Amino acid sequence: MHPTAEPQMSNDTQMNKDTTPDPKSASASLLGRLHEAYSSLPESERRVADTILNTPSEMPVWTASELASHAQVSNATVSRLIQRLGYRSFEEARQHARTLRETGSPLFMQDATTATRGKQAHIDLLQTEVGIIEETLSQIDDSVLNAAARGLAEARKIRLLGYRNSRFLSDYLTAQLAQLRHNVAPMALDGQTLAEGIAELGPQDVAVVVGLRRRPEQFNDIVRLLSDRGVKTLLIADKDLREAPAFAAWTFMCAVETPLPLDSYVGALTLFRMLITETASEIGDASVLYLNEVEALREALNELETVPVKHVI
Repeated sequence: MHPTAEPQMSNDTQMNKDTTPDPKSASASLLGRLHEAYSSLPESERRVADTILNTPSEMPVWTASELASHAQVSNATVSRLIQRLGYRSFEEARQHARTLRETGSPLFMQDATTATRGKQAHIDLLQTEVGIIEETLSQIDDSVLNAAARGLAEARKIRLLGYRNSRFLSDYLTAQLAQLRHNVAPMALDGQTLAEGIAELGPQDVAVVVGLRRRPEQFNDIVRLLSDRGVKTLLIADKDLREAPAFAAWTFMCAVETPLPLDSYVGALTLFRMLITETASEIGDASVLYLNEVEALREALNELETVPVKHVI
């Protein structure tokens, strides 16, 4: 019996075997796939890769012909690269880039047509930030705001959590609420696991979870777990969040997207100001007494700078 001959691979099959990203990385970003395949790309396809990597924010809006023109190659070269990266079509690759843009990847958010400099850039920035604040405020339900402030005022403990850019927002709100009442702190202290922070919370407590895009993978699971323990959760997020609001007692959506490459958080900070003001009102005189106590301790410890008194003549 003669051994069965090994099937011969065509040149195209060999090319795909050598340079197509591993199937395990099929969920990798477009840029990740380009970097992975880059060293094995023919010169013409490398020009296409360079064009995308140099201006990724244009990929969501380019057509295949426009990309080919910018890279000074044929449409067929673009098609070969796209297939090599594991996409079935150029449209699929473009939709992948659009998804990254929608989820807030800074690399895909810069709009070259809106780039301005000088005084006009300052005016554009101001208008954009005002628009973010107005859009955020337009989504606030006063009854929900009042209920959330009441919950913050009456809670046994308040614990706050935020990841990535949401971390500094969470820390800011922690510092402000801690001037109004006792028992306000981050959910996970340095050196402590999140599980240890959650374990001390129950139905008498409020968890404030700030989750503006781009959130960690386990975000929804954390909010669900808090709900399972009976913890009342105040959720601050953006319009792209799904599932987690179903497990929160109060949810506020903040506008964040701008034509610039990074999200804006002025809307969230404005919401925080409203929450703090309403919470202070709910606590009443007790918040003033507590703040007086804090101020007295600051003075005793000489913690803050002394502002010179201006004498009026």
